[in-house]
Amino acid sequence: MNSELDLENLRLKDWLEPPQNIDRVWFQKRGRVFEKILNDMLSKEQMEPRTSMRPSGEEIDGSFAIGESFYLLEAKWHSSPIPASSLYAFKGKVDGKLTGTIGVFFSMSDYSKEAVDALLYGKELNLILFGHDDLILIDEGKIKIREAMRVKRRYASNYGQPFYPLKTYLSELEASSEDTTARDQGASWSILVEGESDVGAIEILLGRCGINARYNVVAAGGQLAVAQLAEHLMSNNQRHVAAIVTPISDAELQHEQISKLIDLGVEIVELKHGVEDWLDNYVSAEYHNATFMLTNRNGKMARRYARNADIEKLRSDNPTFERLLQKLQGDAEDRL
Repeated sequence: MNSELDLENLRLKDWLEPPQNIDRVWFQKRGRVFEKILNDMLSKEQMEPRTSMRPSGEEIDGSFAIGESFYLLEAKWHSSPIPASSLYAFKGKVDGKLTGTIGVFFSMSDYSKEAVDALLYGKELNLILFGHDDLILIDEGKIKIREAMRVKRRYASNYGQPFYPLKTYLSELEASSEDTTARDQGASWSILVEGESDVGAIEILLGRCGINARYNVVAAGGQLAVAQLAEHLMSNNQRHVAAIVTPISDAELQHEQISKLIDLGVEIVELKHGVEDWLDNYVSAEYHNATFMLTNRNGKMARRYARNADIEKLRSDNPTFERLLQKLQGDAEDRL
């Protein structure tokens, strides 16, 4: 395990769950393994990776090339999602380079919803983001990193969004390969949520509600990314799209996003709180008090609440969520 030879056969999934009672040395080693795996991904596709650059005293994790285009890269695997400050710091490094330079951030920790949205307030978008699921898909051979870069860059160019989930792209490819009859009989839903930490909780809820329809729960990457991803999906003939949205502090911006989703014909579940706080309303006080001090890494608390929420009350109190369930169940029954 400690030798370089052993590292050759390691995959990202081997390092997802820290063992019990480990120290920071294990996390440091995981970071080095991540860098090596990423370097190998790029090298195998002749993308000329260069690592650990320190121009003029600043530290940059590296760079790589696709043809005559060059990209700066940052790679992180932290215990918590990457905050806006980390993306701003990397963007500042990219801004100081040749005009037109693009930075690519690889995060096995995913990103906070606020981090991705914060990039959209800037004057110029020059970052492309890879998250946990994206990297696992590449590491498992489901998609090449060169192709992943192409589809992410095209999405950023078309929609002005730094994050595009590769899971969505692969689902579109799979759907396009089905014949028309198969698509009509088994129409699948794309259920959009704002952040990666929301995905697991919503999947658990749908499972507890006995939904047998075909669906994918997809993280758009932020509150301001949901409508754009919905537009992209519907322009690519995805007929069944739902969005679970939470309050945006800017009321005018919230109205703009909701209006766009309505115009697109998206099934909207509009919550009054973030997903975790919403679910917290449906667990008992005893359960809340017994768990509130537990770790909340990567949405664990929301998933706990989803497993223990009072489903009947949740459905009764949330008519837009109930309507989505009814539509999902209706499609599942139509397939029988």
